[in-house]
Amino acid sequence: MIEIPFERLEGSDLIVDTIYKGGNLKGKASEVLSKLLPGCSNSGGFRKVMRKDNSGLPAYVVLYTSMSELAWPDYLDEETGIFRYYGDNRTPGKIILDTPRKGNELLELVFECLNSKDGSIQNIPPFLIFKKGGTGWDVQFLGLAAPGNPRISPDKDLVAFWRTMNGQRFQNYEAYFTILNTSEIDKEWLSMLIYDHDNSLKYAPDVWKRFIKRGRNGIIPLIAKKLPKIPDKYDQLQSNEDGQKCLTKIRRYYKNNPYGFENCAKAILEKMDDKFQDFSLTRPWRDALGYYVIGSASKANNP
Repeated sequence: MIEIPFERLEGSDLIVDTIYKGGNLKGKASEVLSKLLPGCSNSGGFRKVMRKDNSGLPAYVVLYTSMSELAWPDYLDEETGIFRYYGDNRTPGKIILDTPRKGNELLELVFECLNSKDGSIQNIPPFLIFKKGGTGWDVQFLGLAAPGNPRISPDKDLVAFWRTMNGQRFQNYEAYFTILNTSEIDKEWLSMLIYDHDNSLKYAPDVWKRFIKRGRNGIIPLIAKKLPKIPDKYDQLQSNEDGQKCLTKIRRYYKNNPYGFENCAKAILEKMDDKFQDFSLTRPWRDALGYYVIGSASKANNP
């Protein structure tokens, strides 16, 4: 995994899954995001960086999460690119929009723009997703995100729901974004979003241009399929002391008799699970075959 030291933050672009290292000083002098992204605040889950065109609109938004709050389980599904993020009304005593950083108000605005047909999608800011990573102030960049997802209907991508805490009920938002299929963000684009927003689109990644043009149907997610974990030789041979003695005896006994070992393995399998049936051991022209019974009678081909 790539790591960027604290001293190089200002000159670094944003690369997906990179760890940006915090400093060694005490307190927020070692905080990362305010150094990495000029104009970004040094605390909070919602961190808006505003345009300089007097529009009152954000140029871009940083969403920060620890991914560790059990009551508010923010989550990224790497195999679909869908990112779930909870709003900032997380304690009772206030209405859903009455939050210090106005994060829930921002969510309402963004999803209203996404689902409208009046061209206001142009007002949606890019979202940069970071999570706590490593130790101390370290953060990890998860990617550039757009609100919504083609697989989620417009009435499901931003949902207000009730929670109870200390005997008090209150509402918060659950929002769904999509990490877009781009691996790197040039900070020149972020600067243009702040200081020359009207001309910023030509500096944007192609996936963001497509989203702005086509809305949720133009979203191309960053999909990272998980590779199946195949146990290595060490994992497959793990055993306790008695088991190791047994394995050693079997290896020695069948050292020069591979066909005899197959019979032994067949007997062990049948003792482990009586649904292993009808083994045909090695022939000169094919490997050993067996069947595993699923249900009460049917057979499925070799496991």
